[in-house]
Amino acid sequence: HALGPENLVQFPGRTVVDFSSVTTPNRIVKSQVPARVIVSAILIGVFAVGFILIAVWQSGRGITEARMTGKIVSKEFQPYAEAERQITLNRGGTVSAQTSDGQYLISVEVPQGDGSKKTFTVWLNDKRRYDAVKVGDSFDVGPYFVPSESPGP
Repeated sequence: HALGPENLVQFPGRTVVDFSSVTTPNRIVKSQVPARVIVSAILIGVFAVGFILIAVWQSGRGITEARMTGKIVSKEFQPYAEAERQITLNRGGTVSAQTSDGQYLISVEVPQGDGSKKTFTVWLNDKRRYDAVKVGDSFDVGPYFVPSESPGP
């Protein structure tokens, strides 16, 4: 059935075509995509995946450079005036509470690339870890270090 005057529906001020009774023969319509578009899409996809891979690879570089191992040169316990209750939220989301009598600090001397040594102060959160290390032991300062001396202006 072809499109004809019987498919026109009149409304005040406009005419609308009613396609509900129009039939089309069974045809397969193939859209032709130029090869240039396909090649462009593939190149953009390869570029995007490459960019993501390089970004992930570069993101790990800072962590490996931040890991520094040195020797413990001193241990210090700084007692609080009165015991504190410390509440800790772990990675798994569990909350734990413990009482602390003071701060457990160790100073670690880390060799630098230019041959000099830099001292870092590391805060240990419990007495057991503090008692486990001795002056002269090797200690991995890791990415949480705090320089003992403040940098100059």
